[in-house]
Amino acid sequence: MYEGALNILKNIEDRGYKAYIVGGYPRDKFLGIESSDIDICTNMKPELIKTIFNVIKDNSKYGSMVIKNNYEYEITTFRIDTYMNDRFPIIKYVDDIKQDLSRRDFIINTLCIDSYGNYLDLLGACLDLKERRINTVGDALSKFKEDPLRILRAIRFSSDLNFSLSNDIINSIEKNSYLLSNISNNRIKRELEKFKNKKKGFELIEKLGLKIGECSER
Repeated sequence: MYEGALNILKNIEDRGYKAYIVGGYPRDKFLGIESSDIDICTNMKPELIKTIFNVIKDNSKYGSMVIKNNYEYEITTFRIDTYMNDRFPIIKYVDDIKQDLSRRDFIINTLCIDSYGNYLDLLGACLDLKERRINTVGDALSKFKEDPLRILRAIRFSSDLNFSLSNDIINSIEKNSYLLSNISNNRIKRELEKFKNKKKGFELIEKLGLKIGECSER
């Protein structure tokens, strides 16, 4: 699967565009964790992607789609997001990978891999991974206001990876836990179902004083 992803990157680059593996796979690879979920980010526009690859799920309204190339990969076009509410952003395509990474949630999720298999670290992901620490990309409160579900994502990564939360994240959660009231119970429940270390995750939820109703049942 990994080699197939590198071939996709090279295929895109051969057409004069940039492309990287991003998100959870580079993070897990750096930590020595096996992963089978690979996301690709590129400055190639969705319209062109659809002419080159076998697209099996088209979500190009939000700049992403899933392609079939022996395995399934999600390809997303570099973009910046402007949030008008707590879930659906207005997107604008950009040509700079750093701009795209800056819209993401946590620094540990900004590590990239290029077509040669080398890491590209523009925001300090390797340092946070080495120190087993979770920081938001930019101000924590701003990130949580954009999408309050990131509060639970921070707790999930902390409990599943055994990483500490930054003071900025802890303070923002403790002072602004009400933000979760803007999230539907269904979204909260789906996020909680992703927790691998549920015991530690719910202990951290309780420690931070979060009230998430019935969805927090263990």
